[in-house]
Parts: sequence; C-alpha cells; structure tokens
Amino acid sequence: MKFALHTIMDKLVGNHSEPYSTEEIEILIFAFESNILFDNVAHKFLPSLKGLPEIQEAASGVESEGEAGDKVQSYHENLITERSDMVKTILFAVIKEHIFRDMSLRFGT
Repeated sequence: MKFALHTIMDKLVGNHSEPYSTEEIEILIFAFESNILFDNVAHKFLPSLKGLPEIQEAASGVESEGEAGDKVQSYHENLITERSDMVKTILFAVIKEHIFRDMSLRFGT
C-alpha cells in the first residue's frame, strides 16, 4: 500500500508519465474510505473517484489490423488518458481542500 501511494503521488507531480491504472484508482478509493489519505476531506471526493469510468487496459486478445484497429486503439488510449486526467483533478482538489481545512484549523477561521 505504501509503495503504491508513492507511485500514485509521483504520477500526480509528473515524475511518471504513464496514466493511472485501475488498480491504482482502487487503492486511492480504499485509502480515502479508510481515512489513510486526507482523512478529514476525502469523503467529499469519494463519489467522484468511484464514478470514474472503468476501462479495460489490457488488449482484448484479438489484434485488430489496419486503419480501423488504429482508430480503436487511439480511442482507447484517449479514454485512459482522460480518466487519468480526471484522477489528477480529483487529487488536486482533495489536496487543496485539505490545505484550506488545515489552515482554518491552525488560524482559527
């Protein structure tokens, strides 16, 4: 779990260019539900994280050839990239909310 969270955060800051995998998203959901990450604000963002589209990341076993196969592959890669961008957006929102909550507790506002 600890190693996976480091990888997830590395992807968030751009140290790894590959998109988030389904397993990493499931780890994030578990971490939010278990109050491992951002314990005071994560529950607000769980529905958004759980609502991300599930995408088959592995090839379906049948290799498509030609232009139609390239279009399908390109569409699939775009969906995975878009889902990864959504994960980053949710994580940035959680971090921002966590910082604002922490500041309001520290400064009494």
